[in-house]
Order: sequence, then structure tokens, then C-alpha cells
Amino acid sequence: LQIFLAALAFSFFAKGFSGSYMKSMSSQIERRFEISSSIVGIIDGSFEIGNLMVMVLVSYLGPRVHRPKVIAVGCLVMSVGAFLSVMPQFLMGRYNYERVTVTVDNSSTSVSACSPASSEGRSVTDAAEAPSTLKNFGCEKTTNSYLWLFVLVGNLLRGIGEAPVMPLGVSYIDDFSKEENSAFYIGLVRSSGMFGPTLGFLLGSFCASLWVDIGVVDIDAISINPKDTRWVGAWWLGLLICGAVNFIASLPFWFLPYSLPKEGENENLKIIIKSKLILLPKICQNKFVFSRVYSIYLSIADFFPALKKLFGNPIFLVYIFLTILQYNSLVGLITYETKFMEQQFNVSVAKAIFLIGVILLPITILGMFLGGFLIKKFKLHITEMTKFACITFIVAYLLNLLYFLCSCEVLQVAGLTAPYSGLKHLSSPQNSFMASCNADCTCKLDQWDPVCGDNGITYMTACFAGCKSSTGMGKNMVFHNCSCVEEQGHGLGNSSAVLGQCQRESCTKAFPYFLALQTACAFILALGGTPTYMIMFRSVSPDLKSFAVGIETLGGRVLGGLPAPIYFGALIDQTCLKWGIKNCGASGSCRVYDVKAFR
Repeated sequence: LQIFLAALAFSFFAKGFSGSYMKSMSSQIERRFEISSSIVGIIDGSFEIGNLMVMVLVSYLGPRVHRPKVIAVGCLVMSVGAFLSVMPQFLMGRYNYERVTVTVDNSSTSVSACSPASSEGRSVTDAAEAPSTLKNFGCEKTTNSYLWLFVLVGNLLRGIGEAPVMPLGVSYIDDFSKEENSAFYIGLVRSSGMFGPTLGFLLGSFCASLWVDIGVVDIDAISINPKDTRWVGAWWLGLLICGAVNFIASLPFWFLPYSLPKEGENENLKIIIKSKLILLPKICQNKFVFSRVYSIYLSIADFFPALKKLFGNPIFLVYIFLTILQYNSLVGLITYETKFMEQQFNVSVAKAIFLIGVILLPITILGMFLGGFLIKKFKLHITEMTKFACITFIVAYLLNLLYFLCSCEVLQVAGLTAPYSGLKHLSSPQNSFMASCNADCTCKLDQWDPVCGDNGITYMTACFAGCKSSTGMGKNMVFHNCSCVEEQGHGLGNSSAVLGQCQRESCTKAFPYFLALQTACAFILALGGTPTYMIMFRSVSPDLKSFAVGIETLGGRVLGGLPAPIYFGALIDQTCLKWGIKNCGASGSCRVYDVKAFR
């Protein structure tokens, strides 16, 4: 049993490790494949689809199949899924981010960003005339547009592979351990498995800070930094590590037995039975195999009566409803958390992922472990567990209301969220990007290479800022004689602009408070998590435990895990103010959000 516990804890670690890594890379995948948040939601949901394809069958047949070997196959399938997701990186070629090409003359000072020959793209007047059908025409023909399907199928395989680990592993522990120890063991395995997500997020943070084409591109030549919304990290690198970890997790399960002696009972009995079975003649062994197959057939016939029995249990029914609601909120939150932190509080995706891994997840582990410990310490019965869980959820809900106070200013982009006069916000986002100060620049509307003026306002490109010259190269480029910056600075002579969006100081200051609130919520929810989980085990009959876990996971995933990333993503897309443009002209991923609506 100890070996099984260790192996299962590592497999929980492996699935959490690769699962959280994929979650942390959602914004990198969105930018690399130039897709919207709702498509990222579909890729994320493909994991749940794979899970559901086999979950009910696996959990129902649980006690009748060789559980350790089925878990081993699952870990192997997860490994294949991770390796498949990496394929597009080697098929797509290098990542080219949107940027304005500034021509350089023989001297060290480059030619104006604001000139008719400044860049390649569509001018504002051309953009108004181009119909949307024509705009998308070239994109549908390119193979690269569909390479994200590799990631989707890889995620689907990961879902299929993960399905047996939880229900079969948990029911195996519950079958062969003492009743008073099972809650503690399950809590131990689940909380040790939580180190996987922590390390997955740390790996995600590291990979997000590396450039996507690391090793092939000169990093010094890149003019953007990890805080830029066009930055794409080395998302594929971590997936190779995840595939290897899942492969290692599958190995010990191949050598574990079909069943174990009940913990604390006479173990010699098991050895005697096993040795006698070896001495049986061949015909008796064949009968034994036949009876195993026949019992599986009978168990399939009993499927619907068992289902009816479960759903006739009112406690289990309420528990399923609770699970669905919690899955919806948690999955939606985790999927877009890093994007929210980046847009709202001006932190890089790498830093956001790092903080989730270092602060939020360890606190969640502590909460889960403490919940399991309190059940064991005070020997809580089902009613006491229910009251305990209820109190924690109410407290967490009340704390959640404080999120409405975590406000932050919207990024001031000239012509988008701020007028060129610099006096007040524009009421409508559908407004003109042109002003008298840049009317003669022939700027291209489909470009996003932001510069920050001395007046604290961001411009879509140096051209829209009306900059006439620039010095320096790469990240250190500075634009000078910017007519729009000068006009908004009320002629004080400050008319230069630097590459990148302007920093929002007030947002950076509000970030620690947001993090503290989130940590408190995570701890309180996790504290009630283990008692809630044990309510399910104590309210169903022993022969239906494995099936109950499967139905609970199915319900949570079909009505929570699967739709949540898709509808959260679609809602987030509605708050986008400026979409990026692909090389072929179609819209790519979002560059600027209305942070108030997003929150």
C-alpha cells in the first residue's frame, strides 16, 4: 500500500504539473497562433472532452479491472499528448511580431517614423475601404492558421490519459486501507499532488520569460520585453519536460498487483491464497479468467440501476450541484488569471505565473492538508463536515465581494481610450485615430508597435505620435520631434517617445492588496475542500464509491470545466479595444483591453 501511495502521489504530481503548465501558457499560445481568447477556451476545454470520453466507463469498471495497470496506460497517454502539442513549434517557422520597420540612412540617426514610406501596411484610408471578407481571404488558405489543432488534440489525449488516475487510485486506497486512515491517505495524496501545479507554474514562469525561438534568434535584436502584449515565451520547452515526467510516472504501476490485503489484516493469508493459485491446473486458471470477464459483463448490465441509486441519493445530488458551480468559477478564474494580472496590474505574464506558483498554490495545499487533518483529529461525522464546509464557503463568498474594490486606471492610448487633446476620456471606443498632428504621416491602422510619449500617453505606433526622427536601435530606440506628444504636452518642448506602453504606477501599487485578498480566498476555499470531498464518500454505499467519484468528475467537467473557459474567453473578447493583425490581414490576438469591463 505504501508503494502504491507513493506512485499515486507522483502520478497526481505529474498530471498537476502538466495541467498547470498548460494553463499558465494559455496567453503564450494565444499570441503564438494569433487566436482569440474563446479559441484558447476551446483548446483548454478539449482536455475536459478527452476526460469525459472515458471517465464514466473507467470509474464504473474501477474495481473489476486491473487498476494499477489502467493508471499506467493513462500516464503513458498523457505523455504522448504532451509531446504531440510541441509539434507546431517545429512546423511553423520563426515568430514574427508586429512592428513598424524604420528605415535607416548612413548616419546614426534613423529616418522619420512619420513619412509616406515609413512602413508596410494599410493606411487609415485604405482600412476603411477594405471589406472584412477580403481581409480574411488570404488567412484561410495558410496551413499555419490550423496548427493550433495539434495543441488541441494533444490536450484531448492528456484528458483521456488523466481520466483513470483519480477514480481508480482513490478507490484502490479506500478499498485496502483502514476506514479511519483512508481520509488522511487521500488528503495526503491529493495535497502532495498539489506540488505538481506549483512546479508547473514555476516552469511556466521560467519558459514565459524566455523568447519563443530561443537558440535560433539573436535576443539582443528583439525590440520588445516580456511586459509587451506581443511577447511570446518558449511555451513548447516546458511541454517536453511535462511529457518526460508523465512517462516516468507510468513506470511503477506496471509492477503493482490487482489487489492488496486490507491494511491491518493478516497478510500471510494473502500469500497462502496466491501460492495455491499458482499450483492450480491450467483448466481452473482458465475458468478463473472466464469468471473475471463474466463479472465485467454483469457489471455493465448493472450500470443503469447503479446510476438510478446514486441520483436517488439527495445528499449526493446536492453535492453534484455544488461541484458544478465551483468548477465553473475556479476553472474560469485559473484559465485567465495571468492575462487578468497582466492587463489589470501591469505585471509581465512570467511574473504573474511565478506568483501563482509561489504564493497561491502552496496556500491551497496547506488549506487542503489542514482540512484533512481536522477531520482525522476531531473525528468529524458527515453532518459536522457539512457544517464546517458550509461556513468556509460563506466566508470565502463574502471575501470575494472585495474584488470589486481592486480597481485600476485604463491604459491611456491616444485615439482609443484618450483623446489627442489629452484632456478627457472618449465616450466611445469607435473613434478616429487620426488628428491634425499626424494627418500628414500616412499611418497604418493595422499596426501595433506602441510608444510611450513624455506626456504619459501611449500611441499605437511612433507614426501616430507624429515622430519625425529616432536614435538608437532595438529596445533602446528613442523617437524625437513627436508632434502629437508636443501638442498634448502644451508646447513644453517634451516631444520624445520610447518603445513600449506607458507604465501605470497606481496599478502596480494596488497589486499586493489584490494578491493578499486572493491568497485569503484560496486558503479558506481549500480548507473546506477536503471535508466536502469526504461528504461524497460517506453518503454513498461502499460498492458505488468509485462510480460516485466518476459521476462527480463528469458532472463538474461537462457543466463546469468544459464550458467555463469558452464562455469566459468569449466574454473577455468582448472587452477588447484593439486587436492585433496577422500578416495576411485577419485579426489576431487582443493587444489592449478595457480593464474595468474585464474586471
